[in-house]
Amino acid sequence: MRIIKMRSLIGFLSVLFLVSTVNISATHAQDSSQSNLPAGAIARLGKGRLSEIAYSPDGSQLAVASGIGIWLYDASTGTEQHLLTGIGDVEIVAYSPDGTTIASGSGHTVHLWDVATGTLKNTLAIRSVNSVAFSPDGTTIASGSSDATVRLWDVATGTLRNTFTGHTAWVSSVAFGPDGSTIASASGDTTVRLWDVATGTLRNTLTEHTAWVFCVAFSPDGTTVASGGWDTTVRLWDVATGTLKNILTEHPYSVGSVAFSPNGTTIASGSYQEVRLWDVATGTLIDTLHTGGRSVVFSPDGTTIASARGGTVYFWDVATGIIKNTLTGHNSGGESVAFSPDGTTIASGGGSEVYLWDVATATLRNTLNDRAESLAFSPDGTILASGNSDDTVRLWDVATGTLINTLTGHAYSVNSVAFSPDGTTIASGDGNMPANEDATVRLWDVATGTLINTLRHTSWVRSVAFSPDGTILASGSGDARVRLWDVATGTLINTLTEPKVWVESVAFSPDGSTIASGNQAATVRLWDVATGTLIDTLTGTSSVSSVAFSPDGSTIASGNGDATVHLWDVATATLRNTLTGPNLGVNSVAFSPDGTTIASGSSDGTVLLWRLTPLPPAPGSLDVNGDGQVTVIDLAIVALFYGTQVQAGTSLTADVNADGVVNILDLTAVAQGIDDAEGNLDGLSLEAVETALAAAAEQAADLEEVAEAPMGFNTRWDVLSSGTAYLNVTDAFADARHLPVSDVLSAFLALLAEIGAIPETTALLPNYPNPFNPETWIPYYLATDAAVVLTISDVRGGVVRTLALGHQVAGIYQSRARAAYWDGRNAVGEPVASGVYFYTLTAGEFTATRKLLIRK
Repeated sequence: MRIIKMRSLIGFLSVLFLVSTVNISATHAQDSSQSNLPAGAIARLGKGRLSEIAYSPDGSQLAVASGIGIWLYDASTGTEQHLLTGIGDVEIVAYSPDGTTIASGSGHTVHLWDVATGTLKNTLAIRSVNSVAFSPDGTTIASGSSDATVRLWDVATGTLRNTFTGHTAWVSSVAFGPDGSTIASASGDTTVRLWDVATGTLRNTLTEHTAWVFCVAFSPDGTTVASGGWDTTVRLWDVATGTLKNILTEHPYSVGSVAFSPNGTTIASGSYQEVRLWDVATGTLIDTLHTGGRSVVFSPDGTTIASARGGTVYFWDVATGIIKNTLTGHNSGGESVAFSPDGTTIASGGGSEVYLWDVATATLRNTLNDRAESLAFSPDGTILASGNSDDTVRLWDVATGTLINTLTGHAYSVNSVAFSPDGTTIASGDGNMPANEDATVRLWDVATGTLINTLRHTSWVRSVAFSPDGTILASGSGDARVRLWDVATGTLINTLTEPKVWVESVAFSPDGSTIASGNQAATVRLWDVATGTLIDTLTGTSSVSSVAFSPDGSTIASGNGDATVHLWDVATATLRNTLTGPNLGVNSVAFSPDGTTIASGSSDGTVLLWRLTPLPPAPGSLDVNGDGQVTVIDLAIVALFYGTQVQAGTSLTADVNADGVVNILDLTAVAQGIDDAEGNLDGLSLEAVETALAAAAEQAADLEEVAEAPMGFNTRWDVLSSGTAYLNVTDAFADARHLPVSDVLSAFLALLAEIGAIPETTALLPNYPNPFNPETWIPYYLATDAAVVLTISDVRGGVVRTLALGHQVAGIYQSRARAAYWDGRNAVGEPVASGVYFYTLTAGEFTATRKLLIRK
């Protein structure tokens, strides 16, 4: 018999905290959209603002540079393969010629990544890098920077080889000629320059552009350079002579990307609203693809064009001009966030769209075509108001996503909107930088869309908020003032003066007695509404973009420019906690109606959900099995139900803090309450823990099988199923006291083994449930680190779905949080028919196949 050794319960809980996730029902370990979450975050909405795309040299993979890292996709199926994070906002990405390395540009650095393992190989310190390119032999990287230089770097060592100077403005784009002897660079000084790689000398300066040049590309034969820029043209140049060969002039907007087809006969150019295909020989327009292309690339075989616009990557058939596939989710909606009154939906806005998200599943419900600066739900949750950069307020039907009304009359961008508590009135504030002395707050009748009143300001209005009783409106503006207005009459009641800084956000406390204002001076100020006096100042670490009170009024959340959310104790004016995670500044924060969750929207294009730590449970609730004492067995029962979501209206003693999910907080609470000689966890020795476990183990005849056999962990599922689905906690399992100690201990030991043990052999285990409908989990063991792929095939051997799980470390992938997940759909998202299927695990040199059954 083998008992899993523990250094201490604290060690066990620390490991479990690092590997655990809150169980959002639509996510799982292989859902890359939820991978690499910041510590403390429970979900990510969106995949980050999209910047640039690149095909791997063999055409099998597409890399997408985003606001949160680099996403790697299977180019044929569009499935997520990996997310490379920890490098901030990624603007540029390029593959090495052999496809083994990716270079990415973020701020002042270029990172080199191993594609196979996803590990960081090297970092090059470059001032404000705008573009990178590999030499054809893969030994050198060229970088273009905002300091007007082109630099050459040794890929193997990361050392600087040479610096080319001569441009007088930012270098926007660099490209190697196909023989590696020449570099072309495009710049904000309106020129394209050709450089000799070996000597660093300037060969030629191409000067026909009339504005900033954004992009350059060499033809495959090296005789022609294409350049595009702010002057809306694509220009073709003779490399040998530097003479202008042709001008392609039919783009209505600036050209941000150009690419030659592999055979050199076609050029693709991308601008704001379209991608155009041109015949290189004649300069005539071949086709127009109407989606736009901030970044445009040809597949290596020339049959497909990938273009990126907004939050979507489009794959086009070059021959027909038809869209073959899309990658979605790279939203730019992190500027504003709002919870619906029932807490089930989050609205996020930014860029050109507004997104409605399902909170429980972290999935996208609907997309509204709107350039929203601010969002607010009506009190009954049926209407979403958006304040927009086109000077309008729009009202949307939340259920259908249809436009109800458009309120016009603002002269400037609408920066903030708010509903009155009774839902009959909307306040909207406008203005642009730097001053707008005729900026206004406007009050509108929701039912009719008519203007009720206009409140004049001396500077742009950044935020508006109604008092809980609806009688007062607060407005924060760029003139360092918070103004309080009588809603009924439109008269100014009081003016609260900040210390000469923009007021970015205002919020009333739930009882209406206090106003919080966040400003550019990194402070949150608390004001007495009745007297207008300053109560307290909360000093943070960066400019404050957004403030929000918790529903009970005890906490203020502030979203900050340094990518943090600060949680402040209102009573003591002290900092309780700091949530750190987005790659860019936090623009908006909102509490869920029940106060358990915070949503934060960031400039990286994502919204993060954070679960707030609840109050410690009452001491009696720690006695999970009701035997009058808190012991290791109580801890084991919590471990048994770890990850269980408790349905509304039911209870589960393993959920000791009653927050609706059995998680690390419950384990920690019980562990700290375990009775021992000294009354605390530190006094509970390793020997005492093992003795307690061994004593209880004698009651489990099958312990050795459970602890060591590949199928042993399924005992946990057997205990919970008994005709009841794992996540459906019914009356039969509303109380954990009836569970036999043997089952509790077995599951506990198996959980310990899962998070702490490395199996001796790699193995593919039976899926569960089986038969299933509509989803199943496929567990496996990895004895060594390996790239893992699961292939689902039908009885004829045809591939139904490929799950590329990426490079994974050795361990046990058996629980729902770690096992592979299949939703019963094929590669194009269609549910497969009932019947027998086979799943094959490939992990390094290991391959194994098992059978599963779908029964509908």
